[in-house]
Amino acid sequence: MSRARHQAPRSRRGRAWLVVAVLAATAACATVELPPPPSPPHHRPPRSAPPEPALAAPPDFYMGVAAHLGDPGRPSDGKTIGEIALTEMGVDSLREEVGWTEMGPGFTKKFDLVGKSGGRLLLVLGYGNVKYLQGGAFPDTAAERGAFLEYANEAVKQIGPENLAGIEIWNEWNVYMGWFDPFPYRSWGAPCPDDPKDAIGCPVMYAKLVETLIYPEREGLDIPSLRKTAPGVPLLANAISARDQDWTAASMAYLRDHDVQVDGAIIHPYVSHPNGCPDTNTSTPAGPLVSVKCMVTVSDEIERTYGQRLPMWATEVGWSRGGDRPVSADVQARYVVELYVRARASTRVRGVWWYDLQDDLVEDSSVRNFGLVGRHPEDKWLPGEPHPSGKAFMTLASFWSGCSTVEGDWRGRAFSLTCEGGDREIFFAATSKELTEASASGATLVDLLGQVPDVPPEGTVSPLVGHPVGIIAAPTAGGASHPADE
Repeated sequence: MSRARHQAPRSRRGRAWLVVAVLAATAACATVELPPPPSPPHHRPPRSAPPEPALAAPPDFYMGVAAHLGDPGRPSDGKTIGEIALTEMGVDSLREEVGWTEMGPGFTKKFDLVGKSGGRLLLVLGYGNVKYLQGGAFPDTAAERGAFLEYANEAVKQIGPENLAGIEIWNEWNVYMGWFDPFPYRSWGAPCPDDPKDAIGCPVMYAKLVETLIYPEREGLDIPSLRKTAPGVPLLANAISARDQDWTAASMAYLRDHDVQVDGAIIHPYVSHPNGCPDTNTSTPAGPLVSVKCMVTVSDEIERTYGQRLPMWATEVGWSRGGDRPVSADVQARYVVELYVRARASTRVRGVWWYDLQDDLVEDSSVRNFGLVGRHPEDKWLPGEPHPSGKAFMTLASFWSGCSTVEGDWRGRAFSLTCEGGDREIFFAATSKELTEASASGATLVDLLGQVPDVPPEGTVSPLVGHPVGIIAAPTAGGASHPADE
């Protein structure tokens, strides 16, 4: 599923057709489980990237959201939806794009709020530009890749590398994202239009673009590399929608064989509809357990092909409250908590960016109902109230603020957190017995859905039964907390 683009003043291109084209079309291949590509014994892993000046330490795990910035602020205080996310909701990274055709003086001004509000931007670079490209939306010559690098460098300079969480090299290349007018439309599964020798989705062409951005001198280009322009900023490859095993294998094999060092791998593990992710060929939407399984599966596949394990960046994922396979508002809220906790516990995932921060302005109900926050009832351009999923996001962000690790089997339901001031615990679908024992130990119980007030020690636990619950152990005599089950 692709990220939607603004209807006004920009047109929303991507998600609407992708809901139909990708989620439906990928069902045809969902039942075909290909064997993992072997790791050639004679290939050495890509060399390490040269040392670069270090930026301020980022969080160990990004609790991010995909956002469409630039809309007006709320009437009461003028805060935009981006400022609300970073200063009130506990979001530490916003994901947004700077389209190649949209670059110009002042276009990146809307991103100033990220650094000012203490967050970081996950920057998406991509989409065709008819001014520089001939015949298609993908840069497929040295000159076109050089032009793309110049645009990328300019975007980073305007925003400031110190404000970036990472850089996504394109968005969902494997499903021909960027083939908008005036470029001839390409549907998912169509042959590579510019190079018949390349596989469906042009994985090698993509890998060549990644190589040029990082090592422009290999193509004789006298242009600063993206690493030089954005020192210390993770450069992310594998621009796929859901899981595309063949595409990932082909692009990663090229990067391995040409000694191209990248810093992370992108995945959009939507699982509401059948697609390439395991266990999605079901009659109802799969949940976070399947989504995180998809992240881990692709992580393993990349390691076998590329020769090293890369952190996974789940830069788009979510569940819609509308459309042909909706979830309820309550289930969406539960999925928010479960997704972030499981992903963090897996230790494979560098961060998760929920799609979407705010409900989209489109007619398609399956697209517009992903948001954590609604729209103002009297003016659709203004921020509205948080949905239950937004309240759950804020509660979890507050609960584990100051926690450095989340331990536990990512497939399980109990997790231990190492936090400032003492350890904490999280239980999914907490039982009456678990809650009663924790309360009796002097612990405070926190409803991670944000629906039930915190339950003090010896309080009534029945409203929390079945909820995801956080447990803050009672302080010991020395001031530190102790586990609730001691």
